[in-house]
Amino acid sequence: MTAVLNSVFYNDQYTACEHAFDTTRKSALIAASLLERRVRSVNIADPAGSKKETEALLRRLHEREYLHAVKTGDNLPLAQSQGFTWDEGVYTMALAHNTGLVAATDAVLLGGDHWAGTLSSGLHHASRSSGSGYCTFNGLAVAAQRARDHGAERILVLDLDAHCGGGTYEMTRHLGVVQIDVSTSSFDWWKPDTDDADSDLDFASPEQYLPRVQRALQRATRLGPWDFVLYNAGMDPFNTGVRAGMLRWRERLVAEWAARQGVPIVVTIAGGYTWGDVTMEQLVGLHRSTFEEFAAAA
Repeated sequence: MTAVLNSVFYNDQYTACEHAFDTTRKSALIAASLLERRVRSVNIADPAGSKKETEALLRRLHEREYLHAVKTGDNLPLAQSQGFTWDEGVYTMALAHNTGLVAATDAVLLGGDHWAGTLSSGLHHASRSSGSGYCTFNGLAVAAQRARDHGAERILVLDLDAHCGGGTYEMTRHLGVVQIDVSTSSFDWWKPDTDDADSDLDFASPEQYLPRVQRALQRATRLGPWDFVLYNAGMDPFNTGVRAGMLRWRERLVAEWAARQGVPIVVTIAGGYTWGDVTMEQLVGLHRSTFEEFAAAA
């Protein structure tokens, strides 16, 4: 029997900008680690074939003035609103990270992958008209729109990054997307609309982190079934006191939940930083655990 491969998308354009920061550099190191020490059933794939479709989606979801600023640098404050010093590579990089989300969405909805991933970060704080919090273009919103275009009706964004995904909520409300968000920081806080009883934002201390994640998955089960799930698998709860072992267990919980539900799911690496005494080696190991647990569950 031929082994089923699950695609994890990456290419060199993920690190195209000159601004050196974890969000703009770590994907290359994670990719190198996954190529050096293979994870069973994981195939590193180039998303470049989805670039044209991604640019069309960005034009639908982000305002023209903002896209032009990031592409040209003409409006420098707007072009740098995510927090990076602008150069032409910022647009190339942000487009590539979004292209990975589109390619992964196509892989699970059209290509038959059980799950797919992308080494994309810098997504969930971006709004229609600007960047924020190291996020330039909102690839979660782009992927949700792509899934809707493919006919998915019940779409879940499961955001377990340390920070809230207010940008994503703003950009996907009109799509009827349900967002379940467990955060350890109030940055980019959002509140469900009065007519949106399903979406939920919860805050967790390190001690209560796993029970809150379990509660979020129980909520997702009650609200299902889902046609498509986007999992924003941030590792920055580690920077706020959640232990590495708890984060690996979190990945196991989510991966096994997705496998039991039989739901097409796209995983993106999201936040994670070498702040304090966190080394890049530790950070790469944390992000590897996502793909190791998803491969094991599948």
